[in-house]
Amino acid sequence: MQTEQTPTAATGETPIEDCFEASYAKSRERLLASIGSISGIHPVLVDSRSIPTKGPDGETLATDFIIIGARRPRKVLVISSGTHGVEGFAGSAIQHDFIEHRLPSLKLAADTAVIIDHAHNPYGFAWLRRVSEDNIDINRNFMDQFDTEKVSPDYVALHDALNPPDLDPDAEAQRWAQINALAETHGLTHVQKVIIEGQYHYPEGVQFGGQRRAPCVQNLLDLVDEHLSAATEILWIDIHTGLGESGECELISGMPAGSPSLAFAREVWPEVVSASAGESLSTPLNGLMDIGISHHVPADARFAMVFPEYGTLPVDRVIRAMRADNWLHQHGPQDVLQDPTGRAIKADLLEAFRPDDPVWRQKIQQSGRSIIEQAITAMPGLS
Repeated sequence: MQTEQTPTAATGETPIEDCFEASYAKSRERLLASIGSISGIHPVLVDSRSIPTKGPDGETLATDFIIIGARRPRKVLVISSGTHGVEGFAGSAIQHDFIEHRLPSLKLAADTAVIIDHAHNPYGFAWLRRVSEDNIDINRNFMDQFDTEKVSPDYVALHDALNPPDLDPDAEAQRWAQINALAETHGLTHVQKVIIEGQYHYPEGVQFGGQRRAPCVQNLLDLVDEHLSAATEILWIDIHTGLGESGECELISGMPAGSPSLAFAREVWPEVVSASAGESLSTPLNGLMDIGISHHVPADARFAMVFPEYGTLPVDRVIRAMRADNWLHQHGPQDVLQDPTGRAIKADLLEAFRPDDPVWRQKIQQSGRSIIEQAITAMPGLS
């Protein structure tokens, strides 16, 4: 008689338990508790940088930059989550799984560290938004200078359709007809690029990249400047959801084709695709985190960042959810988490970036283990 076997990780070591938490606050609480227990095994430094805005229950919102191992590491593996706020449910689940099931047995050389970077965008994670408290998509915000006229002409033409003042059904039908007409003329990929590439002209609009650095972006760059100044080799994994087939992972680099950083990433993860070269489901984007951080790590360091992008729902449903959430915060009721319309919009957004599906959750954690293990195998000083 055969018995049902519990799925195991890519390393074949530990069965997978669901590590998805119900909220940013619960995730942070779990993170700090588990790191406390790790401090008896490895040296630990917690550097938390808060933002002025509070969470739904008045809680502190912070990026927690947790260094396990060497204080001034030369070799570094970074695992980060919550760049796009609500996407932090998946990223933090992978972090919790790693901390609780892999980190206790991990061996670190004296010059090596693992950094858990929890909730780049704590406001978005806590309030169930992709963007910051200033409506900024922080993965379009890693720039030194901001041009407020930087916006696609097609975005200007679609602005009213993408950022409606109401959700009247008849008006909405006309707006979507306008968006669909552009797709029929130029293709869905072109429309996707127009919408998501990052615009810097309309602060109230979707995919606003900001007109100055968001506080959480400045916090992260300050952390990199302070803690990675001695690094000679950096592998960075920043976890995302919302693009692609449900549960499937595409490993994306935003670095230019032919760059040493892209080549290094492919040494570690041969399956990496380049968005800038048109190889990815993602179109080329403005103000990307990997390019921005590459200017803050030591010039002679080998640096590679990948964005594991986990698919959820069809792209049109994801765009509709983002668009409705933007309307909610620009034109909707003040108490967005208590109003019935607000709760329905938040439920749709959550489903678009963290589907309520245990099979999907397990696939994401399984894949996360595999991607992290590839980095551990590739980096001297980790085993």
